[in-house]
Amino acid sequence: MSNKDILQLCFGNLLRRRTRTILSVIGVVIGTTAIIVMLSLGLGLSQGFQDQLESYGNLHTIQVYSWGSSNSQNTLDDRMITNFEKLDGATCVSPQISQYVILSGDHKRADTSIIGMKPEMLEVLGLEIEKGRMLNSSDKAPLLFGKAVAASFYDPRKQEYGNWGSMEPTVDPLTKFILTNDWNYGTNQQGQDMGETVLLEIEAQGVGLLANEDDEYAYNVYSSIEFVQKLKTEWEKAQNGGRSSGGNNGQKSYDQVLIYVEDLNKVATISETIRNDYGFSTYSLNDMVKEMQKTMGMIEAVLGGIGGISLLVAAIGIANTMIMSVYERTREISVMKVIGASLKDIRKMFLLEAGMIGFGGGLIGIALSYGISFVMNHFLSGAIGGIMGGMGSKVSVIPLWLTLAALAFATFIGVISGYSPAQRAMNLSVLEGLKNE
Repeated sequence: MSNKDILQLCFGNLLRRRTRTILSVIGVVIGTTAIIVMLSLGLGLSQGFQDQLESYGNLHTIQVYSWGSSNSQNTLDDRMITNFEKLDGATCVSPQISQYVILSGDHKRADTSIIGMKPEMLEVLGLEIEKGRMLNSSDKAPLLFGKAVAASFYDPRKQEYGNWGSMEPTVDPLTKFILTNDWNYGTNQQGQDMGETVLLEIEAQGVGLLANEDDEYAYNVYSSIEFVQKLKTEWEKAQNGGRSSGGNNGQKSYDQVLIYVEDLNKVATISETIRNDYGFSTYSLNDMVKEMQKTMGMIEAVLGGIGGISLLVAAIGIANTMIMSVYERTREISVMKVIGASLKDIRKMFLLEAGMIGFGGGLIGIALSYGISFVMNHFLSGAIGGIMGGMGSKVSVIPLWLTLAALAFATFIGVISGYSPAQRAMNLSVLEGLKNE
């Protein structure tokens, strides 16, 4: 028998027992839909966790701290930065220095931290500019504002407290600013005696405003390493009445170092190397992602198992349909054998029928799953998102691999369910089958 003949026989047999076929297909539809929807909820929850973590910062970055170091001889200096740059996978390494200051511009003030880092680090972080430009190496005293800081400037002589809610700047971020350690700056007590502390007023130029609103970069001001290092030195001298504190014997040291790793799979390895080989403390959001993925994997396995039970029931239904088909078609099978159909053709016919039930039910189940996913994402996202922690804009995520895997699995279940009936048909006695009316 040709494959075309076998295919025509399969379609004819399925249509001839239409009600039984439909019921078997419905079983596969329910099972496939259950698996896809259950796993999509797990994937949606996982995506929601990851989106929330990404809002806290960049998953590609590693923060290295000098405090908590297991080796008291180690310091975060230029020599150590050179070592970090040699680590496999480290795309960009930048020291970070921070100084808390009072910023004044447009007759308003804000209290904030200024973070110094390499301009190229800001580039690889993928930060977007809303106004002005990024830092460059030729800047002398630049200020790159996060939106939250630009919105926090207020007039201390009036009842104004900035635009934190709207993130709309209350000053022009491209104007000149005064950096001071005078906590009374802009008030009626400006310039009053602060003991031995020397009052400073250092001028800087705003060069740009970041577009980021929902992450850590919105809440800081960024500048060059050299300028913030100068600020720290001046601040320390001011605290000591104009006298230098001596520092680290003229050696540069840094509060922390930021490492950007392009390949997410290497973040954990680099963090572990820095902790074990150099003795520094590290922090990366990617560490939390790894733990989250383990938990989500368990949740997805449980949800997929629940859906798998439905498909197992469907498999029993297919097997029952095919066994009944063998009993009802014993004479037909015997005639086929007599006129020359091989045992291989008989087996192929029954396996194909069972596979068609699985494939057809899988296709309908996939379509139904996408419909249910659409309803959950567009009409139930608020309620379900609240139950799941309110994370992410989608509660159900169906990737292409899940669609293809579900279709392949449904077809496989169908074929497996038809294997035993196919063997029964192959082993059927021709004489007994011809006697059957």
